Amino acid sequence: MSVYRRPLLQAWEAAYTAELTLEQLRRRAATVGAALASQRARCLIAFDTRFLANLFAQTISSDLAAKGVSVALADAPAPLPAIHHALDRKQADCALYVSARNRPYYMGGLILIADDKSGLSLNPSAEPLPPVEFPPLTPPATTIDLRAPYLDALRNIIDLDAICRLPMTFFIDAMAGTTAGMATALLGEGGQTRAIEINRDPDPLFARGAPQPFEASLNRLRKLVRESDSHLGLAIAGDGTALAVVDPSGEVLDPFEVSLLLAGHLAMHHRQRGLVIAPPPAPQSPLRVHPKHLTAWQESTGMKLELASDGLHLERQPVVAMAANGEVALSRWSSCPDGLLAGLFLCEAAARSNGGLRALCAALRAQFGVS
Repeated sequence: MSVYRRPLLQAWEAAYTAELTLEQLRRRAATVGAALASQRARCLIAFDTRFLANLFAQTISSDLAAKGVSVALADAPAPLPAIHHALDRKQADCALYVSARNRPYYMGGLILIADDKSGLSLNPSAEPLPPVEFPPLTPPATTIDLRAPYLDALRNIIDLDAICRLPMTFFIDAMAGTTAGMATALLGEGGQTRAIEINRDPDPLFARGAPQPFEASLNRLRKLVRESDSHLGLAIAGDGTALAVVDPSGEVLDPFEVSLLLAGHLAMHHRQRGLVIAPPPAPQSPLRVHPKHLTAWQESTGMKLELASDGLHLERQPVVAMAANGEVALSRWSSCPDGLLAGLFLCEAAARSNGGLRALCAALRAQFGVS
């Protein structure tokens, strides 16, 4: 995976029937299409599992193709990290993502992913739109598989053999999002590990909620992890960028603690050194920020820890950066926040620890003076 950073250049989100209409999507995509046609640039068009997202994506794909733009349409819902991976591999010059990311079910939107020097914009075009058949009657001529190359990249990063050779059980809540089936595909490739996925079936309305781990109760995941005596649970956001971690007792770990667990594992087993950016501990977190404990942790890991409550600061290329909403970036491996990648690293950490995640949490808390 490349570490080249490509920002989400613009994002437009709106509520269905209030502002989000097919015409509004087409007008915003038309502005991008006009610029790309003059630049002879290629555009990747992808979509999430949200209501009508696939049909909206097909329509704007046809519109851009009619302008002479070279277009590749994803053949299935794709997580945001997979889109960035395709762009890193030069499969297109930019991407349009029909998604409102992890917003509630009544929202939709369009995201432009491009180099910030491209001059592209999602401002709506005032030009007349050509006639359109909706839903589209003919399938697009060119589609692209974004999931398989992304899974291959994860296989090259994570030590799946270390995980799968042990009799471990992980529960993964896909939140009816774009990563459904991915964790089980990776962890179910032989070996003794059981990866059990819940909420994997398509639900364009996300059970009338938001596919955001820290906005959901996760009651079912917590109950399954606790009552099955499994090793950990993961909830992956709808767009694949954020995660929540459930420990064997069924408690959701604070993002501050998850950041330190990830960083400690990457320092010990992947020889990483550098910057860790974490949100301040939440009031309910067992860990407290005390200078002597922070100093001791930094010295033991070779990491520098900074607390930030205002975003991930990816331009600084941190080894680990995590936000309070669960978005997590691992800049040495991915150009985009990637909750699935981070979750797999935690599975790897549990497998490499004699006592699993429970022992790792206990050791970290002891470092911070928590008995």
